[in-house]
Amino acid sequence: MPANLYQVEDAFVPPVPGLKPAAALTVDVLDENASDTSTASLAPTPLHKLRAAAGHSELSGRVFARADRFCSGADAVLHVAGHVSANVFDYPLLAAAESAGTQEAKRSARARVVTLEIRPGAADAVRGALAVGASSAALIPSQTLPLFLPSLFQLAQGAATSAPAVFHVACESIRRDMAVASSYEPLYALQHSGALLLNSASPQECHDLAVVAHVAAQRLHKLLVHFYDGARVARELAKVDTLTEESLEALSALTSGGAQTGDVVEQVQHVMDDLFHVLQRQYRVYEYFGAEDAEYVVVVVGEAAAALKQAAAYEQMLGGKVGVVQVRLLLPWSHKLFAQALPATVKRVVALENVAPSALTFQRGLLTQNLQVFFQSTYWQPSVETAPVVVTGVYGGVFRNSTFSVGMGRAVLRHLATSSSRRAFVVAKSEELYDAALVNAASESSQATKFDVVLGESLELEGSAAYTKQFLFYGFDDVEADGARAGTETSSVFESTLDLLNKNPATRVNAVVTHSAGEEAAARPVSTLEVRVALDGGNGPATSEPVEQADVVVVTRREVLSHYDVARSVKQGGKLLVLADWKTSDDVDERAAFKQQVASRDIQLLVVDTVELASRVEDDDVAAVGLQTAFFKASGLYDESVVLALLEAQFPAEKHSALRSFVSAVWGDVLALSYPSSEWLSATDVDEKAATQPLTAFSSVATSKVPFASSAESVSAASKAAGKRRSYAEVSRETKTAWQLMFPSAFEARHGVRDHVTDLVTVTKWERLTPEDYSRNVFHIEMDTTNTAIKYRIGEALAVFAHNDEKDVVKFLQSYNVEPEALVALPVAHKKKKGEVASGPSEETLTYFQLFSHVLDIFGRPSKKFYQALLECATDEKEKTTLAALLDADGKDEYKRRVDETVTFAELLEEFPSARPTLADLLTLVPRIKPRHYSIASSMKMNPTSVHLLIVVHDWTSPSGKYCIGQATRFLSGVKLGQKLSVSVCSSVMKLPTNPEDPIVMAGLGTGMAPFRAFIQERAFLRSQGVKVGPVALYFGSRHKAKEYLYGDELDAYEADGLVTYLRCAFSRDQEHKVYIQDKIAEDKEILADLLLRQNGHFYLCGPTWPVADVREALVSSFIQEGGLDRRQANATIERMREEGRYVLEVY
Repeated sequence: MPANLYQVEDAFVPPVPGLKPAAALTVDVLDENASDTSTASLAPTPLHKLRAAAGHSELSGRVFARADRFCSGADAVLHVAGHVSANVFDYPLLAAAESAGTQEAKRSARARVVTLEIRPGAADAVRGALAVGASSAALIPSQTLPLFLPSLFQLAQGAATSAPAVFHVACESIRRDMAVASSYEPLYALQHSGALLLNSASPQECHDLAVVAHVAAQRLHKLLVHFYDGARVARELAKVDTLTEESLEALSALTSGGAQTGDVVEQVQHVMDDLFHVLQRQYRVYEYFGAEDAEYVVVVVGEAAAALKQAAAYEQMLGGKVGVVQVRLLLPWSHKLFAQALPATVKRVVALENVAPSALTFQRGLLTQNLQVFFQSTYWQPSVETAPVVVTGVYGGVFRNSTFSVGMGRAVLRHLATSSSRRAFVVAKSEELYDAALVNAASESSQATKFDVVLGESLELEGSAAYTKQFLFYGFDDVEADGARAGTETSSVFESTLDLLNKNPATRVNAVVTHSAGEEAAARPVSTLEVRVALDGGNGPATSEPVEQADVVVVTRREVLSHYDVARSVKQGGKLLVLADWKTSDDVDERAAFKQQVASRDIQLLVVDTVELASRVEDDDVAAVGLQTAFFKASGLYDESVVLALLEAQFPAEKHSALRSFVSAVWGDVLALSYPSSEWLSATDVDEKAATQPLTAFSSVATSKVPFASSAESVSAASKAAGKRRSYAEVSRETKTAWQLMFPSAFEARHGVRDHVTDLVTVTKWERLTPEDYSRNVFHIEMDTTNTAIKYRIGEALAVFAHNDEKDVVKFLQSYNVEPEALVALPVAHKKKKGEVASGPSEETLTYFQLFSHVLDIFGRPSKKFYQALLECATDEKEKTTLAALLDADGKDEYKRRVDETVTFAELLEEFPSARPTLADLLTLVPRIKPRHYSIASSMKMNPTSVHLLIVVHDWTSPSGKYCIGQATRFLSGVKLGQKLSVSVCSSVMKLPTNPEDPIVMAGLGTGMAPFRAFIQERAFLRSQGVKVGPVALYFGSRHKAKEYLYGDELDAYEADGLVTYLRCAFSRDQEHKVYIQDKIAEDKEILADLLLRQNGHFYLCGPTWPVADVREALVSSFIQEGGLDRRQANATIERMREEGRYVLEVY
């Protein structure tokens, strides 16, 4: 622990001259010599006395093994109950929603675990088990407590003669908008039952006090009700120090203890003392934290205690005479023990109740009742004559995210110390949340007006950011329905991310997964992972408050941004990582509110296209680590080498090479997106309906009419199976379409390109660069841009919209008995241009041939949703059986085989002829053709009226031997001179330095040479204009010089002319031992150290992902051997170059 920090329970505060820390009653601060100088009224029991007390029980002398478990509070309770009791009866609200941890705890339990439905008489099973002498535990949600009340009263009255029983109650309330909040209000019904109400305030306490509850039930022959916050504590994931299964089973066999003296509350305290040896933590039924002369004290039950302790420590540091009493045994009450805990100097006390305001309409809260009676009893021996004022405070109940924060705790303490009001008050995090709660719960409004309101919004504890980092992840609950790749589902991503975070023993991780719905009716449910990482060895604050201002927020699906105010969750100057294909700020087509939040908070917007990167990897397991890699890059918690080492430990050695390349590719592809702050701050929205994109402009279609039908037909089962919100399309009747063609001016018809197409270019040159007999078909293509809108900058890419093969399209349409030249009209809306208001909906008329050739990817690879749609349509029983088997878990191998065989939509329709969706349904089920992006291989300064591309035909052989070829390269390899192509210019990360004298080092493999040809042309043009240019180094790699030395004549000429300073070629198969570009780079250590370190040069790599790690290692070695850096400094230099845009990767 740092020398300038005191420990107060789990809170850290700077020291103040003359101020002593409040005594902490946890095992790690107990000291045999420390009781005389403690500032707490309730001095900690000296360690030798605890040991002496333990010596009187059969627990002394035994060793109880413990182990860390990363689990929720509810799972910690189940772990204890499952190994101490003979029977565990579980009454879940939603059995299907059980977490993996809960399922594992049930499987490993020694006890018989029975899951039962919630209904009247549900507790009869527990009573039956107890009647035959079997110890039992029950897990119930507080909403169902009324159904258990008759049995609980009977069990409490007969506990002395029955087997021990413990009821574990997760306390929560459901708001009218279905939000979940914490509330202890249902427990009021048990105040006259005779049951003991024991509370836990954290996941660790859930485990420890569950042990206390079971031991107390055995020894005291009382019914124990162990309750805790079900909204958060029960679900919060944390590293919990648990007793092992063997220790719990040994503990369950020990039924006797020391001599039981005193009342029931004192006996429970004896059990806590006795279990000190077992749990290695000392608990008290009433535990005080704060100044020994405190005048203002908050008495609290539950999860708010942790935040209040930190707030009290902070106020005490500032000279405040404040304190907190945490009540762990709510009923029965002991005036005697409470008097020992409370300072005699107290003047005002708050009884902080976790209930809704309406709960206090007809009765006082349990804490309030107990305190008011206490101050009238003979046990209270005050130092002043007047009895303290008792004020009731209320939190929880109707409030969304009502978890108590440190700021709320400070607000309560200040209200207590500065206000003279005796009225009850409601404490809320902010006025916005308070008002929203009242609107949501109309029945609360009239009652709440009788309360004062205390807001904790602007009183957050300062300084915590120094040792704590907070993160948020957003993902759709139903992402599996989108056909997500294995391992990329929201639940899998959350679980694997937490697993990596927990690898570091020097940190403490607290996390919770929550689920919520957006304000809009159409919003999909979203899952949120909140993570708090303590970086101080696990000794920082351990509150359960929600993460609301995160250092890094990760959005796993960009669609989340449309319905949820994610940017509000990012702290000022924090980072927002979005998994999207954005390249520039122009691609960010989100609501104005999102842009305003990003700009106003000065958020660093990071993007990475993990879907596209994963598509380059064949192994699903490797592809699944993309999000985690991007997150750790954004978070700064670990560097790339550490992340790679952690991941390699989870993979077999044969996958390490692919893993290294993929991690390096993702790490390098996390792009910091620059955006115009002033423009985004003043961003405004346009009519969303008018701006809706059409099918042919990257949208899709739902309901429609059957072609040539005289009346509309309802959406078929296949269309319903699509499950997505669609813009509406109508296949028009011939007559209506003919009118548009006959009277174009009346219908405002026009010819033109679609919104997503920049313009049409004309093919002027097509040349194969490799020999005809060579296995790789690499070709060069030039297109004329005269009189077009095509303008491109150096390093940019060209998106080409390919067409399906004409013969295949005609054959498919014939199978549907459709005339290829028949017309179809689709309603569309034109995409909004920058600075313009989007035009209203209009119709696009095209032929069926154009629709299936230019628009729909009918020869693409279908997802499981299409198989499901075919199953809904199929009429043949044999085909139904086959389709159902493919969708079943047992059919995953056959489904994977079909994926590997590149089975297409059209082939499936041919294979299952009875599953025949209508053409209208196909508009919904089949996605649009995606454009293919190619790096531009020319400089517009040198070629002002043309654009050049370098392309390799993407072909392969399936496992069965079928020859396959990519759609785009098949189309482009067959284009004719004079043919028009639809293209668009796209931004890229490959940008030349603004200073032409800066050195550039380029490494290209195969067609990765394309952008570097453009770079060299740009430098050649500048030099021809008299501009001085810096050194140019090119490392080019391919298989054979004679067959694949792409643009070799040009490169040799540039080298001879002196423009290319260093030309290094690696032809891997021209010699006995393979030589790659990383080997050539390793040979030039001195040159690279000079260009990149001393002259601040730029390094670029373009090509496949596999050499990324080796190329980086070659650069690191150069920096070490010739730059005088150590390995840490060399890696840090590359990271700094990456951040400055001087280390750029474009890999695929």
